[in-house]
Amino acid sequence: MPTSILDPLDYEIVRELQEDGRRAFREVARNLSVPEATVRTRVKRLQDQGILQILAFTNPSKLGQAKLALFFVSVAPQDHDRVVDTLGRWSEVSYLSTTLGTADICVQVLCRDDETLWGLQQKVRSLPGVQDVRMMQEVKVHKIRFTIPSVQPTEE
Repeated sequence: MPTSILDPLDYEIVRELQEDGRRAFREVARNLSVPEATVRTRVKRLQDQGILQILAFTNPSKLGQAKLALFFVSVAPQDHDRVVDTLGRWSEVSYLSTTLGTADICVQVLCRDDETLWGLQQKVRSLPGVQDVRMMQEVKVHKIRFTIPSVQPTEE
């Protein structure tokens, strides 16, 4: 499937929804001076293409004893896709990416407590093809935001 090219209106619609994913299409349309049907059609197309997903983030530090951690996983090349597929099906996994550098896969997990986190780390270690797992526990999330890169440089 070819990579989709977003036009300027697509970018503006996404930016509006990044500010508030619950924003009504009518308000987005009004802010961008386009018909509501245009916004609705474009949002559906972006969702169908896997470019846009509207979801809610929770603040792990507000969830009591919940433990947030990153696993950096090294895998044998022939097992990469299978390990990614397996990890992607686990409910504890909130973020999963292939990386370049000292690890092959980055996995963010959210567990209810230290014991569950330890058990999950051992479960990852036991997957066929996994060569190494390094873990870092996240104690506080300061910012989480996935945004479209700006086409103009930002001021610091």
